[in-house]
Amino acid sequence: MKTHAELNSLLVDDYLDLLNIAKQLGDEEWKEAILQALKEEVDANHHLDSTEVRQDLWSQFEGINEQMHDLLMQLKNAEGPEEKEQIIEAIWGLKVDRHAITRKLETMSRASAGHQ
Repeated sequence: MKTHAELNSLLVDDYLDLLNIAKQLGDEEWKEAILQALKEEVDANHHLDSTEVRQDLWSQFEGINEQMHDLLMQLKNAEGPEEKEQIIEAIWGLKVDRHAITRKLETMSRASAGHQ
């Protein structure tokens, strides 16, 4: 089964083939209709792609929160200072990752607000 990106690529290729035929025939009305359909397809897929990316980022964010929770439970039960330090370092790394995801989500939200 083909992925969404592969199907989209084939669809765009088909539109471009039709566009070439319309140009060869000199059919301006058909050419404009193909260009409009192609633009709508690209716009729709851009929205879908960013929706998929946003969902993936939220999934990563939730996964990081779960890992941090698990590490905090481990920290409560940690016995030696070295073990505690390792757990704290792991938590800190996850906080940095979570912050990077938050920034990406904020950037996507600002970008989509600017296009509406």
